[in-house]
Amino acid sequence: MTNIEVTGAAVPRFSRREIAEFARTVLLTLEKLDKLKDEITEASIAFVDDDAMTTLNRQFRKKNRTTDVLTFPADDSYNEPAKAQGRPLGDIVISVDQARRQAADEKHSLATEIRYLILHGILHALGYDHETDSGEMNALEVEVRAAIGLE
Repeated sequence: MTNIEVTGAAVPRFSRREIAEFARTVLLTLEKLDKLKDEITEASIAFVDDDAMTTLNRQFRKKNRTTDVLTFPADDSYNEPAKAQGRPLGDIVISVDQARRQAADEKHSLATEIRYLILHGILHALGYDHETDSGEMNALEVEVRAAIGLE
């Protein structure tokens, strides 16, 4: 089983255990869809406020504003041949403040928005990039959402 570490700010009505279990469900679904090249051994999900996210976004993306999710893959070798022991996924950082605004805009719960962002972050950690691909990441997000009943 993949070890998922959840840290940072609390998410109302969405426990750390539920967050970790959701991330495992996403990984299991991606495995069933034959989108994982090898086992993911661990991942980290951190929840921060807008100030912390702005600092990270400025430091790593040179953008002086908040964002909803940043992903830091464990390494850049995910597309290389699989290792027998599996690999760590990396770190996913989510702004609870930004997620709350997006949930209000989309008229769904904060927990639902957090689920969307966890899925989005996992796909980025696996090497998908909606800014450079031709819709592949977005299509896979829709497919995974449907498979796990997250609409």
